[in-house]
Parts: sequence; structure tokens; C-alpha cells
Amino acid sequence: MTLQSGAHFIRSYQTVERESRDLVSGPYFPVAILFEELGKALNLIIESAKSGEDARRLRYQANAQAILIDLGKELDFEAAGDLAQTLRILYSEAAKRIQLEGGASRIERIESAQEMIHEIKKTWTEIVKLN
Repeated sequence: MTLQSGAHFIRSYQTVERESRDLVSGPYFPVAILFEELGKALNLIIESAKSGEDARRLRYQANAQAILIDLGKELDFEAAGDLAQTLRILYSEAAKRIQLEGGASRIERIESAQEMIHEIKKTWTEIVKLN
């Protein structure tokens, strides 16, 4: 490792450490954990659906639904107003897409819910960095 690449590694580590500290502090930590767990659950739903493991898929669907409910409980309608309302609608739509049944299109709907949640998480993380 060169001195330059070592310095780059240290800066990268410091950036990750600072971002992690920001997420862990204050009211952001519970939501960060919920997004992480939801991402894992959605991946497992897709994996289970592709392999035809319906019992596993149903278990992960129930877990994802519970996480979406918990994310909804974290919304502060007084402070966030329209944004909180929009997130509630998006969480509800994601829940519908996860719950729907039906062959190959089921996986596409779950993947669309996964993309939706990923975009919300990415935007939320950027907002946290600004605060």
C-alpha cells in the first residue's frame, strides 16, 4: 500500500465513522435500523420467492409488513407535515406490493417495493447528513 492509498483509506474510514456516528445519534438511529432490516427482509422475500420456498417467503413478508408499520409509527406529522403524509402513503404502497400474490409478477412487485424503499432510505440518509 502506498502512502497516498493509505491516506485515502484513512479518509474513507473517517467519513464512514462520521456518517455512522451521525446516524446513531438522536432520533435517526431507530429509523436507520428499520431501513436496514427492511432491506434485508425484502432481499429474503425475493430469494424465497425465486426458490419457491413459500413458508419462508410468507415469514419474511410478515416481517417486512411489521417493519413498514414501525416506520409509519416513527413519522412526525406535526414536524414533517406533508412529507410525513407522503411517506405514509409510500409505506402503504410498498406494503401492498409486498403482500400481493401471483407468480412471476409477484417478484416484480416486490422488486419495485424494494426500489421504492431504497430511494426513500437514500434520501433520508442524505437529509440526516445535512442535520
